[in-house]
Amino acid sequence: MYRVFQNGFSFVEDQYGTFVLSFFYVNMSLSHIVLTTQGDMELRYWDNEKEDWKVLWKAMKSECHFYGKCGEFGSCYSRNSPICSCLWGFKPNDAKEWNRGNWTSGCVRRTPLQCGRVNSTGSEAGKMDGFLKLKMMKVPDFAEWSAALEDDCRQQCLQNCSCIAYAYDIGIGCMSWTRNLIDTIQSSSSGVDLYIRLAYLELDTEGDLKKIVTITVVIGTVFISICTFILWRWIAKHKAEALR
Repeated sequence: MYRVFQNGFSFVEDQYGTFVLSFFYVNMSLSHIVLTTQGDMELRYWDNEKEDWKVLWKAMKSECHFYGKCGEFGSCYSRNSPICSCLWGFKPNDAKEWNRGNWTSGCVRRTPLQCGRVNSTGSEAGKMDGFLKLKMMKVPDFAEWSAALEDDCRQQCLQNCSCIAYAYDIGIGCMSWTRNLIDTIQSSSSGVDLYIRLAYLELDTEGDLKKIVTITVVIGTVFISICTFILWRWIAKHKAEALR
């Protein structure tokens, strides 16, 4: 028999493969655990004053913790509105449903990978695929682990056309994905860097977008500075004329 105790919970597995989850709280006379229809686990206790059940603890902290909330190649961030968005380089699989707030159909690539074009045509064309870094991510489901070191993890994925993403964590090691990415969550405080495979054009587009933003900011700053200088000269001129 195998037992695990943590935070008042007891998880027991017997020799027949039966699992039992129970809990014990000294100051709680009447309580129970409920698995809701949304797939969330709640610890409820009876409030004698209000004569009603109250939720003391929930397994899921936000809507993003519902499995596959944003579908394949979608990313969930609870601080955004809407909470779901397609990963960079992807677009909604069903734009109509996506705009309605039904994100389960997920996203699809905007540009085919170079690996895919080589496999389908038998000849190499265009520039090689690359990886886009997504910071502080809860990694997708169905990761495949390998003993590769951090420097080798990227190269290992790049050389495998089936590999569409990879991540490296010191405590876990090299993780890679060959299946569609699902249940990807962006965090504001923790997580690992997730590298997703994109066609060169998508990576180049991102670089161009950054350049456009930078140039726009610089031009805007220069324009405001010139306007400020002209206004200052105009005010100074009128003050000088008034003193004559």
